[in-house]
Amino acid sequence: MLTALDRLTIYSVLCFISFCALVLRTPAEASLTPLIGVVVTLGGIWVEMRRWQSTPEEQEH
Repeated sequence: MLTALDRLTIYSVLCFISFCALVLRTPAEASLTPLIGVVVTLGGIWVEMRRWQSTPEEQEH
């Protein structure tokens, strides 16, 4: 089972990949997929940060 830190790391890497895909595209290759990826992963990071603060049992390990 993944810990909150593992999930947060995965979301961060996915956000970085989506951001790079968004920035490195030329205007002729415009697509909403990288933008949607950035928004979704930022939402995932936000959810994980909110849940992480409310789970004290993971802080004991």
